[in-house]
Amino acid sequence: MFMTQSHPTSLNSELRQPRRLAGLAGLATLAVSAGSLIAGPISVPNGSFESQVAPLAPPYVTTLIDAWQKAPKPAWFDESATGYYWDQTAGLFQNTPMGAPNHLTNLDGNQGLYFLALPQVALFQDYQTAAWNQPVPSHAFNATYEVGQSYQLTVGVLGGLGGMASGTSLELALYYRDAGDNFITVATTPVSYSPALFPDATQFVDFSVGVPYVQAGDAWAGQHIGVRLLSTSGTGAGYWDLDNVRLTAVPEPTSAALLLLGISGLWLVRGRSACPS
Repeated sequence: MFMTQSHPTSLNSELRQPRRLAGLAGLATLAVSAGSLIAGPISVPNGSFESQVAPLAPPYVTTLIDAWQKAPKPAWFDESATGYYWDQTAGLFQNTPMGAPNHLTNLDGNQGLYFLALPQVALFQDYQTAAWNQPVPSHAFNATYEVGQSYQLTVGVLGGLGGMASGTSLELALYYRDAGDNFITVATTPVSYSPALFPDATQFVDFSVGVPYVQAGDAWAGQHIGVRLLSTSGTGAGYWDLDNVRLTAVPEPTSAALLLLGISGLWLVRGRSACPS
């Protein structure tokens, strides 16, 4: 009777197979980790405007907005002539029920922000902002412009509401504060209302502001990021709705490539060390 003997090469291959699978699983895990470093969201407190909660009864809105600071009343605004306070030019509202003709179909969460179409109506947020219920800055928004990173701010915008005139404008901006506490703009995107740009009164349109890869010599390198939403023109006729403020950081391609190369090299070293001699 002849006995069958396993070939050493075949046996070693079978022994190595679980290690190979484990190595592939490890590589997949590392790749996911790398992906989170390659592009990642930066949390903007109350970026979806869910707090404070607007009432479901008259007046249906609240002018109290957590985490964000409002621009001060300009000298030219006459509250007695307009019949409303400057503080009422921006506030939060709740979406209407599903099926209502003015239900906002792509609102993030339950609430959005309204802006009257008047110059200098603005909300901003950075490391130093003080909200209505936080006279001392909470420093909750603590992101900085890091060297080698690019940044993109995206905001859902809806224009043309309440009889807004064509050409009424809005500005989205990223900024920082200098040593004198002055707001220094880094990048802006203007939005000018036209029926062609906003064909659906129930659908937000995304607009983005981009900051290229930060260089060591840039004045904003290492400074705290600021986000500003600003009405730049209008007579008070009509209003904007805004929602879903998102901020994303992306490292420059060379940094991402080096990271992935390092991960691949680590996997190869692990794979070789796992192989039996």
